Amino acid sequence: MYQFLSIVHWVLGLGILDCLKQLKKFLNNEFDLNGQGNLDTATVYKNLLELSGVGPKVADCIFAFSDLKRFDVFPIDVWIRRVMNDLYIHNDDETKGEQSSNSKIGR
Repeated sequence: MYQFLSIVHWVLGLGILDCLKQLKKFLNNEFDLNGQGNLDTATVYKNLLELSGVGPKVADCIFAFSDLKRFDVFPIDVWIRRVMNDLYIHNDDETKGEQSSNSKIGR
């Protein structure tokens, strides 16, 4: 049930046509989130990014909060980025931090 709610939450951020297109993929078993469990993290990440409306942060959230249970990946929002900058990166302006700095921490 929680996995279904995660998918609904993700779908709400999409337009209705994209939503229907992605829903069709799930219903026709063209994309099976549970079937991704045996694949390595990089492959699953790539597969998730191919879905319309899924970017790096959403993919990280799916890893963190779905049944995939990938603890080597976690979502980095503005607050996490600020804390990581204060503790480890030390850029004067954390909003201009390089994406590569975040990816080193989150991956």
